[in-house]
Amino acid sequence: MTAQPTKRLPFLVPAGVTAVLVMAALAALHRSDPAPPAETAPAPQALRPSLDCAFHDFMRTRAVVSYYFDVVVRSSEGPRFYERAVVQGDGTRTDFVGDRRPAWGYSLDEDGRATLTSPDESTRIVLYTLKLGDAGVRPVEAGIRSNEYRNLGGECRQTNLAHDTR
Repeated sequence: MTAQPTKRLPFLVPAGVTAVLVMAALAALHRSDPAPPAETAPAPQALRPSLDCAFHDFMRTRAVVSYYFDVVVRSSEGPRFYERAVVQGDGTRTDFVGDRRPAWGYSLDEDGRATLTSPDESTRIVLYTLKLGDAGVRPVEAGIRSNEYRNLGGECRQTNLAHDTR
C-alpha cells in the first residue's frame, strides 16, 4: 500500500504559519500596552478629620457596637466630636446628618485620658492613646463604659486630628 499525498497539506502549512504570526503579533501588542493606572487611596492629608471606633465582646470574636464621628479640631478651643453613625452588633445602623448629628462632650478624666461622653451622659468612650494635633491616620486604644455595653475594650482609628488654624 502506498501513501497518497493529501491535497490538504498545502493549505494547512500556510494556515498554521499565519495563526502563529497572528498570535505573536497579539502578544507583542499586549506587552507594549501600558498597564492601566492603579487606583490609589487618597493621601492621608486629604481625608477629613474623623474618629471611627469598634468595641468587641470579651473574647474579641465579634464587634458589639461601632461609633463613627466627624471631628472639628481648632487650636482656639477643644475638639468637637459629632456622631455620624452607630452600628450595633446585629448590623443595625443609624446614620446622623447635618444638625441631627449628636455632639459628644470631650474632656480629660482624672488620669488625664481623653474621654467622649454621649449627650445623654449614658455612654463614655475612653481614648487611651488619642493624639490630638497629629495629621495622618493612626490607631487608638479605647474602651467603652455604659450600662448597656458594660466595660468593653476596642480600637479606634483617628484621621487627621491636626489643629485647624481657623
